[in-house]
Amino acid sequence: MNVRILENILGGQILAKGSLTRQWRFILYVFLLVILYISLHFWTRNTMQTKTRNEEIIRNLRSEYMGKYTRLLHTGKRGEIEKLLEDNGLSLIPPQSPPTRIKLKED
Repeated sequence: MNVRILENILGGQILAKGSLTRQWRFILYVFLLVILYISLHFWTRNTMQTKTRNEEIIRNLRSEYMGKYTRLLHTGKRGEIEKLLEDNGLSLIPPQSPPTRIKLKED
């Protein structure tokens, strides 16, 4: 009996008898739902991979930013600037008095 049912399904006789032809709308509906499910699964998977990749890029950029920021803070110190000027042989000297504000008189 099981062999006969299997032969009917694989041979296509089940479709020829008309028992499934009456249910073609339901079969089409189920088929479309399966395709929709597979499509959503792959779309979600690609989105998660993109999110993971972007998070890694952000992490790398953040560490690069912190490294550059630290070097800038270190280089911006007055002592470091004076040392760089001496190392490069420039004859600039630091000011002896602090900067003053110039006030303009309006007419």
